[in-house]
This record gives sequence, structure tokens and C-alpha cells, in this order.
Amino acid sequence: MIAMRGIKLVLTGLVALVVVLGLGFAWGASGRIAAQRAVDDTKQQLDLAEARGRLLEARVSLYNVNFGDAQRQFEDAKAPLTRARDRYQQDGKRDAAEGISAALTHLQEAQRLAARLDQNANNQASEALKAIQVATSK
Repeated sequence: MIAMRGIKLVLTGLVALVVVLGLGFAWGASGRIAAQRAVDDTKQQLDLAEARGRLLEARVSLYNVNFGDAQRQFEDAKAPLTRARDRYQQDGKRDAAEGISAALTHLQEAQRLAARLDQNANNQASEALKAIQVATSK
């Protein structure tokens, strides 16, 4: 009888431990998802800010007639824009992804024009910035 009581106590303690661990896991997982979403949003904002910064630097280089530096800045802006577009696609934000794709198209055209020493590259860079702004407002 005493042994039976001890077994019941041990089993009750074991069940309580499993329940507490399960609740702790569920609670931790819910916080993790929210934290991961915040990290992803921050990465997206950082990539878009980096791309904007590179495009603005390229425009300054074009004003200074430094086409080589402008080309380099355009090239450096491609990676963060591509990452941002891919994240929008993964999140199912098709309109925003298309807007970033349009910005990438303008960026490539600006880079091509800068390689030809054409000041119209500045107009394409401006269009890329506008496309980013429109995409992020969706």
C-alpha cells in the first residue's frame, strides 16, 4: 500500500513535469515566432535602406561625373534589392515584389547607361528610387 502510494506520487510528479515542459515549450515557441517576424522585418528595412543609400550615392557620383563609382554603387545596390524582393515573394506580397523587380530593372538600365558615360543614368536611378518607395508603400 505504501509502495502504491509512492508510485502514484511519482507518476503525478512525472505528469506535472511533462505538462509544465509542454506549456513552457508552447510559450517559448510563440514568443520565438514574434521575435523572428520582427527580425525579418528589420532585415527587410535594412536591405531597402542600404539599396536606397547606394542609389543615392550613385546619383551623387553621376552629378560629379564619376561614372566608374556610380557603376560600382549600382552594382552594390543589386544584392540588397534582390534579397528584399525575395523576402516579399516568400511573404506572398506579390505587388511589393513586382515593385522591387521594377526598381531592379531601372537599376540595371542605369548601370548600363553609366557604362556608356550617359547622364541619363541619373533619371533611371531616380525611377528606381521611386519604384522602391511605391513598393514599400504597398
